Amino acid sequence: MIYRVLADVLMVAHAGWILFILAGFVLTIHGFWNPKFFERWLFRTIHLLGILFVAALELLNKYCPLTIWENALRRHYDPGTDYPGSFVIGHLEELVYPEVSPLVVFVPTMLIAVFTLTVFILKPPSKFRRKLK
Repeated sequence: MIYRVLADVLMVAHAGWILFILAGFVLTIHGFWNPKFFERWLFRTIHLLGILFVAALELLNKYCPLTIWENALRRHYDPGTDYPGSFVIGHLEELVYPEVSPLVVFVPTMLIAVFTLTVFILKPPSKFRRKLK
């Protein structure tokens, strides 16, 4: 029973991570109208590193470590309860994007990563600007 609970907690944390990545993208766009957002160096740095990690996983065609860990916990509880594919495909796409091409995840991930990196370089937080001088 504990493995199932741990897997479910991990799934919720994974969903939170995905929401953080998507919210960071939306907040970065919003930053053009609210420039104070661009000074949130810790949020922006964690978001940048996170989306670059996600993009690297997509480019390498690897599963997220959280997906692998969750599947291991589910298999330990009941070998028939894990799902094939990534977290997004396994839990969210069944509801929102049934039988979707992997490009539906890959292309937006790459676009968000390039956009986030570009904005971080062009509009770095002042904390980083001071260090670059």
